[in-house]
Formats: sequence, structure tokens, C-alpha cells
Amino acid sequence: MALELLGLSQLKIFAMLIELGNIILLSLLLYLYTKSYKQIKIGFTVGLILFAVLLLLRSISTLVFLVIDNELFIGRPIYIGGLIEFIALTILLKITWDY
Repeated sequence: MALELLGLSQLKIFAMLIELGNIILLSLLLYLYTKSYKQIKIGFTVGLILFAVLLLLRSISTLVFLVIDNELFIGRPIYIGGLIEFIALTILLKITWDY
């Protein structure tokens, strides 16, 4: 495969495609949540927007670290991604609990 000649394994390509798919899905969700917020301004929608933004940041940072793949960044995508995901899930739990 042409990408393997560039030093990318099939597993890494698969992980990059998954993150790209996540970015597309989260962007669509963010669009729908902001559209909904403009119609009905409630805290639940704001929480959903924050949730989507944080998961979008996680996917973008993971994709960037997959592309960089430098020895300097070993372990960082998991740590940063896990932290952002934890914050996003905490927001989702809070808004679900409150509403």
C-alpha cells in the first residue's frame, strides 16, 4: 500500500480514519446543538455544546499526535485524550442529572 511506504502502518491508518470520522460526527452534533440552542436557550443545550466541543478537542489532539508520532510524545495522546474525555463525560453526567 502507498501509505505504508510513507511509514504508516495499517493500524495507525485505521486509528487516523476513526478519529477523522469522530471529528466529522462531532462537528455535525455541534452544529445541531448550536442550532437547537438558538431556538431554545436552556442549560441542557449549553452542556451538550460543551460536551461536543471537549470531545472534538480530544479527537483533534489525538489525530495530531498520531500524525506527529514523535518519540517525544509517547503516552501523551492517551493522557490528554483521557483527561478531556473525563471532563466531557462529567459535564454530560451533570446536565443529564440536572435535567
